[in-house]
Amino acid sequence: MSQGIALRNALIAGSFIASYTVWDRHVVDHHHVNPVVFDGFTNIEFTGLLAPFAWSRRVAVASIWRQHRREVLIMATLSPLAYVLVLTALSFTHVSYVAPAREFSILIGAFLGARVFKEAHAPRRLWCATGMVLGLTALALA
Repeated sequence: MSQGIALRNALIAGSFIASYTVWDRHVVDHHHVNPVVFDGFTNIEFTGLLAPFAWSRRVAVASIWRQHRREVLIMATLSPLAYVLVLTALSFTHVSYVAPAREFSILIGAFLGARVFKEAHAPRRLWCATGMVLGLTALALA
């Protein structure tokens, strides 16, 4: 994949992220939905949507659970916690402050994946992550 295509895809992804971040802000600020409740219902929806996919691959899911139980539990704790913190920040500050900081973490994650974990396709991942950060920086400056 060329860097131009990677950048285009990253900008598209950044646009979607910006859209759902603005929606998240609308829900927790204007409708005063508690961030924990909002995240809980979102997770219930994701579970319903992903359950058929997981069920059809239940042998692989069970194997991953046996081999990586600790990592799964860590992610099952930290990921919702991070999202609730973002929702909490969105409930009392401008989305233009939260969104770029939130998405900058994607660039950090891509960098760590490339350098520390030696993940495949590192240049493409870094270009995509950079494009998402640039898209959200443009949102912040708008």
